Amino acid sequence: MSLLSTDALPTDPIDAIRQITVSELEIDRLRCELVKQARESGRSWEQIASALGTSRQAAWEYYTSRFRREFDKVADTENTLSEDEATDLAVEESSAVRRRRLSSRPKP
Repeated sequence: MSLLSTDALPTDPIDAIRQITVSELEIDRLRCELVKQARESGRSWEQIASALGTSRQAAWEYYTSRFRREFDKVADTENTLSEDEATDLAVEESSAVRRRRLSSRPKP
């Protein structure tokens, strides 16, 4: 299934390139949101990487660094936690992720 068609693009090549570039940015934002949703619903990086057509490591590196940058922006604007509170929150979140991973593993 193709969402794009040359018939839907402007006839001027420069205008078509501009439209494709805008569409790529929109697709990138949508893809990022879907990766977040997949992780929140318990999907593994291996499953996500397979859907993206990349390696698990490449998917993890790209999206976790991106999510971290987004989180840092929010944290900078909503700096209501002390450094100790932020550390405690990070530890709690890491523990929750580990618990989810362990609980989703098949039992031997």
